[in-house]
Amino acid sequence: KVHLARKIVATAGKGGGGKTTVAANLGAQLSRRGERVILCDTDFGLNNMDVVTGVENLVVYDIVDVIEGRCRAKQALIRHPDFGNLYILASNHSAPYISPPAGKLVLDNLSPQFDFILVDCPAGIDEGFHRAVATADEAIVVPTPHISALRDADNVITVLKSYEPKSVKVVIN
Repeated sequence: KVHLARKIVATAGKGGGGKTTVAANLGAQLSRRGERVILCDTDFGLNNMDVVTGVENLVVYDIVDVIEGRCRAKQALIRHPDFGNLYILASNHSAPYISPPAGKLVLDNLSPQFDFILVDCPAGIDEGFHRAVATADEAIVVPTPHISALRDADNVITVLKSYEPKSVKVVIN
């Protein structure tokens, strides 16, 4: 039987609630336990997973380069210098339109070689949300404890249900 990574999207209705930080810290902890982890940034425009993880100067290729055929997926993975099992798949702040199936295909192809793929989702529930959520089988919703953030998180969970994820967890940051 082929082993496939658990693909988990970190999402929320509002920006600034800590999705990227929660995904990065979860990825680091999982890699410390010996799990093979990819942190995939799907926040085109406000991408910063590479900055949060301190590998911004190591980015040569990103997920758009993979989708557009300029490199193989493995070439775009940045191995974190402090966590040997942690890889970052950077995003692109000037990306053209990327379809949900294109991103899913990249992650599905990497899945057999990893234990976890954590997908950092852009804020809101527009096109970027759908592109990110389509790549994952599970979700972590990351609101702050403010009423507006919780209300938005509730709306996100409602939309998430249409994707029939295996699980949806909430981390109040």
